[in-house]
Amino acid sequence: MTDKERLNAAYYGIHVDDGGNTAKIWLGAGDAGAATQPDASIAAAFGNRFTIPLDFEMLTNHGPFYQAGLNDRLSFELTFNDYGRVIMSTDPAASYEITNISLEFDVVTNPDLARRKRQQYMSQTMVLYTRILRNRKLAFNKRDVTWNINLNTPTRSLKGILLLFVDPAVGAIGPAFGPNSEFYYNSLITKVQVTVEGIPNQLYGQGMLPYHHWDEIVKEFAREDLKGAELSSTDISTYFRSRYALWLDFRSSDGRKLHGSGRRVQND
Repeated sequence: MTDKERLNAAYYGIHVDDGGNTAKIWLGAGDAGAATQPDASIAAAFGNRFTIPLDFEMLTNHGPFYQAGLNDRLSFELTFNDYGRVIMSTDPAASYEITNISLEFDVVTNPDLARRKRQQYMSQTMVLYTRILRNRKLAFNKRDVTWNINLNTPTRSLKGILLLFVDPAVGAIGPAFGPNSEFYYNSLITKVQVTVEGIPNQLYGQGMLPYHHWDEIVKEFAREDLKGAELSSTDISTYFRSRYALWLDFRSSDGRKLHGSGRRVQND
């Protein structure tokens, strides 16, 4: 997201520039700057209401949603964090409560549009979307010269593999790495070699080198119009210093909204 997008995400409970003061006003915290502007105006507008956007592509990119056309019910599972990661308090009995959970959505009122959408589903329309699999956590020794990672999840269209690195002992740059999703450790990988179904060097002919890492990560996690812009929240310096992630891109096209262009993998 850009800096402006992150600032406007206050409605989602994301706070960047005000140090969380808007959330403190919403929650009635004792150290809240209740008169501080614009925090007070934002809090007055939204009250203590937060929103969780359901940005699943079937709801946002494929036209009006038609539940009756699906064989199964579309459901969302929400998991709320423990109080220790939500509330900063020395009180061992501290807790928080979420009430009045509601679902807000738009509906189609035009009969002709509703009929055409129903016919589209009845003709067995294919809906492509991105499925994210959280594979596993691995432990490595930083003194090892080589790390070997094996994945054996067959897929018809592998979009890519994202590797995040955490060093619990490192905390010199910003908050300690690990619990804070804004900071990830740069393990200073010098070369990446990818073998798919026994064939080596499937991404780069001579292996993936450090200067390729930034170009690869922006393919998937930067908007096309902001890849080289100053408006982007994460720049190349921040990426290598404290927001590092290794992205292995298997697509034949860099279009983020295009599905089905990934690599077919039958074994590993």
